[in-house]
Amino acid sequence: MKHKQSILSRQALEVIAMRFRCLGDASRLQLLQYLFQGEYSVQELCNLSGLSQANVSKHLSVLSENGILKKKREGLFVLYSIADHSIYDMCELVCGAVEKRYGQVIKELSGK
Repeated sequence: MKHKQSILSRQALEVIAMRFRCLGDASRLQLLQYLFQGEYSVQELCNLSGLSQANVSKHLSVLSENGILKKKREGLFVLYSIADHSIYDMCELVCGAVEKRYGQVIKELSGK
């Protein structure tokens, strides 16, 4: 099934490519998994992920700068949460496609 879509400008494609680059890091995807559950501080995300504070802060900054996350100050802490809710659908779509692809590969390898 083909999807008919207009041809985008190079500038628009650069913006889209930046979004994919932003999501093309396993640590960022790991942090997003936690943030799908709710708001978390940097320290909470460090504890959950096992990543260093500097690493978590860097990844959260990239996700925030790209409009995927939002942050709010609560006392001494900054809490991060999902700002762009389309990210849920995109992750579900990609995860489903990966599961389908690897499920097929496993079937082929096992001869079933």
